[in-house]
Amino acid sequence: MSSSETHAQILTDFACRNRVQLTSRFSIPLYYQLYRVLQKLILERGFPPGDRFPPEEVVALCFGISRPTANKAIQELVDQGWLVRKRGRGTFVTQKPSVELTLLQDSLSLTEQFWPSSRLKSRLVKCERIPATSELFRTMRMVAEKEVLYLRRVRFVNDRPIMVCDSYLPAERFPDLGEEPLIRGSLYATLEERYGCSVMKSDRYVEAAEIVEHEIAELLETSLFSPILLLKGLTFSKENAVIEYMVSHIGEGVSFKSTVSRASDLSTVSTTQRNHGKENNVD
Repeated sequence: MSSSETHAQILTDFACRNRVQLTSRFSIPLYYQLYRVLQKLILERGFPPGDRFPPEEVVALCFGISRPTANKAIQELVDQGWLVRKRGRGTFVTQKPSVELTLLQDSLSLTEQFWPSSRLKSRLVKCERIPATSELFRTMRMVAEKEVLYLRRVRFVNDRPIMVCDSYLPAERFPDLGEEPLIRGSLYATLEERYGCSVMKSDRYVEAAEIVEHEIAELLETSLFSPILLLKGLTFSKENAVIEYMVSHIGEGVSFKSTVSRASDLSTVSTTQRNHGKENNVD
């Protein structure tokens, strides 16, 4: 069986199994419907990382759409980092970034929890003192502070923007933070080594959302109302004081796995989360 026949069989089996129906009756353009379908196929490892992706004529034939529509869907996959074109060789499935969140209780900085081969970098976009809103005052359990220090950073893996992270910290506790580069690119390492503030715990949760801020869309190199995950949380010092409220906007291609296990004495329960959508230092 030729590679085109193999590709066609994989696409056809996937379309039948998932009852794929592309239709122009929806307000969502046909190419974008197909983009989402092919994205799901990649996520389910129908074509593992490194595999050659089917050419547009095979995709068009299997889904009963025109070649320009198939071409536009495939180009969207390229633009969003799911595929990469190699001159003279074809189009291939890329390895989506992934980061292990399991060890947050042991190593709160995610800097050390990426694949060793990943190229990581972080860029500080904003650093300013802003008035503490009533919501921040309540969320951060503030007592007397009138201002918070606001940091916005964009994180890259292999030169691709993955996450925009907003951090809010008590301004009086961390004077001059942001005026010098972060130690090892890590906020938590900087708090500990420059300010003597040890991070002891971080509570985080995830929710599905869409991008509604132009700057975030631009930093993630995508469009408004694109789907994202919001990773929110509070970070605590050893005195159990809140030292950071964090909101991270994570681009497409991220999934979470949660595993709850019970210890042998049935007295402890731990939760493990796995993020398949790699980012830079999350702290």
